[in-house]
Amino acid sequence: MIKKKEKINTGFAQDCNNDHGISPDGKMLAISNNDSIIGSRIYTLPIEGGLPNLIIKAGSSYWYGWSPDGESLVYCAERGGNYDIYRINFASGEEHRLTYTEGLDDGPDYSFSGRQIYFNSVRTGSMQIWRMDADGSNQEQLSNDGFNDWFPHPSPDSK
Repeated sequence: MIKKKEKINTGFAQDCNNDHGISPDGKMLAISNNDSIIGSRIYTLPIEGGLPNLIIKAGSSYWYGWSPDGESLVYCAERGGNYDIYRINFASGEEHRLTYTEGLDDGPDYSFSGRQIYFNSVRTGSMQIWRMDADGSNQEQLSNDGFNDWFPHPSPDSK
């Protein structure tokens, strides 16, 4: 069976960047859409398309990962001139800052269990892969190979 690509109706969100993904239950899509005044903000919408729902009001914010239970998102955001990793829980709607380092912390994604978050950071000079507990504690560098390492995405089967 050959599947045909189809454009998804994202309503007014017409300036989406490459930061988008499907919820664990397959029913929702998260997108980062550029607002010319505020910058990139995060929205969700039904997987089949429709009117986007604003999740992260502050800009600039870039979506990267759904929690395995579908209850929260992790993302990179610029606040006060620095890019760090944040989490938002859908129930509370509160933004929680998880990293507090100078420079760019970017590309967060949950582990299969949801207990850890992988991300990339320049805090040691070049872009390297890091891991932390889902609450932001126990941050540890995983790569240091002389190259710039970007956007870790743990496999869904944890292997």
